[in-house]
Amino acid sequence: MNIQLCILNVEGILLDANKSLVDLYKMSAADSDIVIPDGFFENILSAGFDHRQKVFYQYPRLAQLENEVLKKHRRLPVTILPQITEVLDFLKSRQIKIALVSDQKRQDVLSIIQPIIDKYEIDVLVCFNEVLMGKPDPNVYFKAAKLSNVKPAHTLVIDDSRNGCYAAHLAYMRSVFYQNALPISERLFKYSYRQITQLNEIIEIIRQENDPKVIFLFFQVQSHHFQMGTLSF
Repeated sequence: MNIQLCILNVEGILLDANKSLVDLYKMSAADSDIVIPDGFFENILSAGFDHRQKVFYQYPRLAQLENEVLKKHRRLPVTILPQITEVLDFLKSRQIKIALVSDQKRQDVLSIIQPIIDKYEIDVLVCFNEVLMGKPDPNVYFKAAKLSNVKPAHTLVIDDSRNGCYAAHLAYMRSVFYQNALPISERLFKYSYRQITQLNEIIEIIRQENDPKVIFLFFQVQSHHFQMGTLSF
């Protein structure tokens, strides 16, 4: 796989927004004596509106918390993840295109990440309300790749949600799951190509994929016959 494009989820890869959202849900649920079912956060994190509504229909008590949680979340300060600049510097040095996808409206997300977009000359940003269906539907990734003029086979998605990794899978793209808001689980192994706990691990993954393999020729003498083969690393 020759990686020509990296698509990054803004809320979980550039920012700590997804993790703080999950933490708020946990605190609000505890205050209301609500037990959070297994897999709940995997289902709602970075999910499109329709998918979220289906999940909340199953858990009406948790649905009642959503407005309160989102209101508190909007008041929280947003932190840019410290290792992301190292990753973006590397992608830029390798001339790998960068596209961003966001779970927020364009004007809201640009108010936070405009300096990053300007510094790294990122041309492609696709927001959740700019596609017909949100994650886990693959439309957001298809659109980002199309605008970047890169085929899905040469695209790597970096996301911290199951919905994001599953959407990449449906888009015929490989994804790397970053353990941030959610723990690594068997359900995430199913859809993600690799799993990381530190953002800068992405650098080594891309090096392994893109750097040319070293091929050594060797000759073996067997019964007075020469045999040539290759060893690849």
